[in-house]
Amino acid sequence: MRTIRMKTLTSAGLLCCLIVAALASCESSTTVEDYYGVQTSDPYDPSKPVTITSFTPTKGSVGQQVVILGQNFGNDSSIVNVNIGGKEAVLVSVKNNAIYCYLPGAAYDQIEGNRLYASVQVTVDKQTGKAANRFEYERKMVVGKLCGKSYDREADAVWIDGSFDDCSGFKNDGVMQFSPYNHDQLFVVYDQEPHFGTVAHGIQLIDLKERTVQTILPLSKFSNQRLRTIDFAVDPFMYNEDGSFDYIVDEETGQKSGYAPEGWDQTATADQKKWREHLIISADNDDSNYRANSVYIVDRDPEGNFSSGSTVRQLANYRQCNGASLHPNGELYFTSFAQGEVLRLDMSKYWETQLPDTLGGSGTSWSPYANQNLYDLNTGSSTGTGAFEKLFTVQDVSWEFQIDIHPSGKYAYIVVINRNYILRTDYNEQTHRFSAPYRIAGDMSREGFTDGVGLSALLRRPYQGTFVKNDQYEAEGRDDIYDFYFCDSRNDAIRLLTPEGIVKTYAGGGFATHADGNTYGNENGELRDFARFHRPTGLVNDVHRDAITGENTLIFYILDTSNFAIRTITMEENLEANEN
Repeated sequence: MRTIRMKTLTSAGLLCCLIVAALASCESSTTVEDYYGVQTSDPYDPSKPVTITSFTPTKGSVGQQVVILGQNFGNDSSIVNVNIGGKEAVLVSVKNNAIYCYLPGAAYDQIEGNRLYASVQVTVDKQTGKAANRFEYERKMVVGKLCGKSYDREADAVWIDGSFDDCSGFKNDGVMQFSPYNHDQLFVVYDQEPHFGTVAHGIQLIDLKERTVQTILPLSKFSNQRLRTIDFAVDPFMYNEDGSFDYIVDEETGQKSGYAPEGWDQTATADQKKWREHLIISADNDDSNYRANSVYIVDRDPEGNFSSGSTVRQLANYRQCNGASLHPNGELYFTSFAQGEVLRLDMSKYWETQLPDTLGGSGTSWSPYANQNLYDLNTGSSTGTGAFEKLFTVQDVSWEFQIDIHPSGKYAYIVVINRNYILRTDYNEQTHRFSAPYRIAGDMSREGFTDGVGLSALLRRPYQGTFVKNDQYEAEGRDDIYDFYFCDSRNDAIRLLTPEGIVKTYAGGGFATHADGNTYGNENGELRDFARFHRPTGLVNDVHRDAITGENTLIFYILDTSNFAIRTITMEENLEANEN
């Protein structure tokens, strides 16, 4: 059998499957031997032309198996080159009248509207034959790398800020979040995992416009504590461009108010709006008296940035917080590992202490101690400010869990990290509170890697998730138009959970399609058969401008912890394509 020339695919098992798939699209009388070259084949004759009569299929995307039919290809693959759309195809086998190959990525050289086409040609020695027809290239979502460097040993993966070409690190578990008003700014907070007992790295800013990575807040600002999640709170105030409070005056009473009227942010400048943003950082610290620093709030510094010059305040003190998330209406929900509790914070109580009393504030200072400022929904009684409330407990205590709130605010998923399942909690529009949760995916008693419906699906250390609008759901008029994508870190995969509770593997985790039999790896490319991750933990999504169509298209950013990189998933692009 001939040596198979392949660049990405290495599994012999997958190769056989792909060959069968290719043959299925050809004439029923075609045999494996016809294309795979087991039978004898005439050699290349330099006195005769190289011709292409047809190819099948006539359209496809990266990784597509393509059969090219013609004459005088010979039988020596070392002198044969297949070029599709200006890109070299991955050659598998050559017979004198047939070539079997794989389509490379971005294999197109002509654009007509939103459709992409590729010329097809075969060069044998010094002769080239060109097909009369064009191949239609269909783009697909692929995995790539934004920044970071590969290392053989984790100890060598040093933390270096700088340009995307030069930076490195990214080796701790962590989560990410966009600035609400500026999606060119992506913030990352790191846990001590996998280095228990050591201080993790500081909070970083990934500037997608400037293409730089910068450590903006040292952990010393948080007493070198174990940080778990990052989110943003947007305050209800008006600002001048220098960060000072702006205000309106009531014409009847003459009273001033710093609270912004509805629609203020629609006309405010970017420099005015940025002052409304505050980082929300959860911290995993224990105190049996429930006074541990659990949630911090961080203001911008006098220059309008988040930096070592920022004011860091204690927003909530309780114990062992694993996560804090903001509801669309501004309520804060945070967790307590020790007793499996979920607590609610009425952020309006905090904001009124931050505005001067001359502009409508309370004129009082903030007390972050939850147990001393509790509201009881059942009795209507409260202690202190009554800003906090204990809502419910999850099934398992002393297990890590985070909260991901649906964009509509109608429900949230509670991801129980080291018990390998996901809960759902529904939001009561009348009481403005989440209700007791119920399990929607995963098995509480075992881990695994199985797609399926609800409780039959198996997970292995799920981590950060993100809600993604599904255009098909929207076209069908469904009530819930979002899927939930999440890092399944120990399965080295990105998976998704549909509104109906179906778990599917979206990208990575392809142990069956790689020769080493592992789920982990660092390959880029097609989502399931080629691309692999290694312990991904952070995941967010956004839209960016498609380089080909000019339209907005989906993009994911992934903190790929054990590959020491920020990875991406988006539609493959080729900026060098020529438009006709």
